[in-house]
Amino acid sequence: MPRTRTAHVRPLEPASAEPLYVQLAARLAADISSGHLAPGQQLPTEAQTMQTYGVSRITVRQAIQLLARNGQVTSHRGKGTFVARTTLQQDLSTLQGFQEALRSQGVEPETELLEFSPSAGRMDPQRPADMDLPVRLRRRYCLDGEAFALVEAYLPAEAAQLGEVRAEQLAVYDILQQYMGLRIGRADVAIQCARPSRQVAAELGLPARTNVLVMRRTSFTVAGAPCEHMRIHIVPERYTFRLSVPGPLVIARALQPTSTAMAPTATAPTTRPRSPRR
Repeated sequence: MPRTRTAHVRPLEPASAEPLYVQLAARLAADISSGHLAPGQQLPTEAQTMQTYGVSRITVRQAIQLLARNGQVTSHRGKGTFVARTTLQQDLSTLQGFQEALRSQGVEPETELLEFSPSAGRMDPQRPADMDLPVRLRRRYCLDGEAFALVEAYLPAEAAQLGEVRAEQLAVYDILQQYMGLRIGRADVAIQCARPSRQVAAELGLPARTNVLVMRRTSFTVAGAPCEHMRIHIVPERYTFRLSVPGPLVIARALQPTSTAMAPTATAPTTRPRSPRR
């Protein structure tokens, strides 16, 4: 018995030289490009797709695998397949703020100021103890209606005069450079995968025991004084860090122990003098 198809869907072409799974992947990709399937939207189930296009389960799975390799969909076991959301990037080769990096990609995220306190940083154990940065600013970033990053920044006492209204409008580097008149000379950046606090996980809408990317940044003025410390908790599926370095990047050498006591030593084989022949 032939499989039934939705009336408005143009059937695939079995006689074509192009495999059915490639044809199916092209149809689904066209729905994604046109916006018929929006970012984050779940694709029809395997059974529904089989019914709609009159193809086998293996054809549907091959088409989904092709779309996944192209970065157009993501599959989650037990949940289904979803249209991939916008992936954001930040180039670590240049000194730029988090919000500036987003705007350079034509992305204007939704922002929400969660806190602007003149003194909360003084009692915060997460603030570097050797830095006089009492002002604490916490901000949430959203895209496509979903939170993807949470910023916690510690600023000099002079930043408190900015006020909550203007703090909601200005990026951290804008506060330092435009409002306070500081010139930033360098920034130290470290990125790791870590488990967020319960508060941060709740503010990002993440389930318990979920890892996030944590970017720690300390900025210094041209005179070398620390003027900002920041932690950015990022949903890893939404963000990519890039870095361009001259010459070969030898990662294996960096992972080797530096202590000579840890390094294996080679010993020459012991040879015995031959006994004279009698």
